[in-house]
Amino acid sequence: MEGVRGSDIKPSGFVVALIGFVATRYTVLESVDPSATLGQFVLGQGVFLTLGMGLTVFGIGLAVSSYDDNFVNTIAIWSILGTLSMVAVLAVTFAGTGDSLMLGQLTRSALVANVLIGGAIGGVLTGIRAAATNEHRQELTAQADRLTVLNRILRHEVLNKVNVIRGYADLGTTDTAADASSLQVIQRNADRIDASISELRAIVGPVDERPVSTNVHEAITNAVEGVRTDYPEANVSLDVDDHTARVLADAHLDMALCHLVENAIVHAGTQAPQVDIGVTTNAGNVTIDIADEGPGVSDRIAAVVEDRNVPEYDDPTMGFGLTLVRLLVVDTYGGSVEIDSSDTGSVVRVTLARPGENGVIDTTNQYGVPPWVLGATTVAAIVAGVVMGVVFHLLTGSLAVIGGLYGVMNGGVGWVMHLFHSVVFGVLFAVAVVRQNPRGAIRSPLKMTGLGIGYGVFLSFVAAGVIMPLWLQAVGIPATVPTLSLPGLFAHIVWGGVFGGVFGLALAWRQ
Repeated sequence: MEGVRGSDIKPSGFVVALIGFVATRYTVLESVDPSATLGQFVLGQGVFLTLGMGLTVFGIGLAVSSYDDNFVNTIAIWSILGTLSMVAVLAVTFAGTGDSLMLGQLTRSALVANVLIGGAIGGVLTGIRAAATNEHRQELTAQADRLTVLNRILRHEVLNKVNVIRGYADLGTTDTAADASSLQVIQRNADRIDASISELRAIVGPVDERPVSTNVHEAITNAVEGVRTDYPEANVSLDVDDHTARVLADAHLDMALCHLVENAIVHAGTQAPQVDIGVTTNAGNVTIDIADEGPGVSDRIAAVVEDRNVPEYDDPTMGFGLTLVRLLVVDTYGGSVEIDSSDTGSVVRVTLARPGENGVIDTTNQYGVPPWVLGATTVAAIVAGVVMGVVFHLLTGSLAVIGGLYGVMNGGVGWVMHLFHSVVFGVLFAVAVVRQNPRGAIRSPLKMTGLGIGYGVFLSFVAAGVIMPLWLQAVGIPATVPTLSLPGLFAHIVWGGVFGGVFGLALAWRQ
């Protein structure tokens, strides 16, 4: 069932990253000439090294992003297919080569590296197109559902009521009591038309309209008061643990809740129905439990909400409330609806996400990191990486040692891999900060700069001071553990300050 929060990590994104990294490490880097000048490198394998590392970063971004699992899975599948297709082409091409020495040279050639990277990237681009097409198809399905419900409401709730009003208005009796009764019928049907028009506004509203911060206590209170007016014989209890709690919804939330409470009363099967409503506030969301003592909800009716089914035929006995609830709570608000039914009653649980601090909508309650945050992270990391690279080059003379981590002591390789590291560490920072939002730093560029500097110091001692020398030793390059230096510390502080500042400004501008 669709819920408020999906999985934070999409493992298939790491499949894309692994393809990019392996294809780059064992084909592109193997074909790089360590003695090549910077110009030769840029015009040669520098392009494909950048594409391969970019594909790796893209995969990592997919893994931690807020994209739907199916979206990421589609891209991963096509990435695998694109790579395997190129492997098959190369296998057929080299099938007639019997010389093992020549075959080994060919597998380390720039041609093989370029073909594999091209196949992987081509697969990813195809996957993005396929995933976008699937999403568009789902949007069209949702719009078709809305139009179906719209048509049925117009026919059953509006046109029928208009006919009733017209019939009673044409009676024209002289009996005062009869006239009074007719006026009451007309008033009730007119009220129902007004309510239906409100439902229509909720259904045909902009599909891409973002939910806003809404007081859940006010919404549920309005819903309960409306139901009590229409069903005075019902006993509706309300227990709210936090009257100030807010959720991501809109002004139509009380309408959706009213339908659920009314549904519990109508199908209770007793003269004095009992409905208990409990509202519980958690760290990231608010749950609304609506419990009744009726005969339970049938699978056919529950499927309208849980399986996103819209009946293919008109069934006035079902009403349109549950479909409206699904369109609002699940499709518009990004929440979830669960139905626990038994012979002694049922509980409908509505779960909605909470906004950020002070009612500001941030990314804390979303699952994964939104794409725009990943984009801001990449830009900030590249800018900070370039500044740090210049500072580090001026202080130490070369970035070739970073290329040595991957077996190629070359300045161009060092620059590309340095920027790759910068983006990866930037993504890790973004994941931690966006998810936790410590002390509201997401809306303060100055605080974000401070966090970035602290993160840079951490990377200087841990990543550059311990992990990097251990890695160098593993590839046969002498290094001292730990390797600590003032130039390295200063360069990482510069990176953290620049990255935090640019990243903070981007987030503040978007908020």
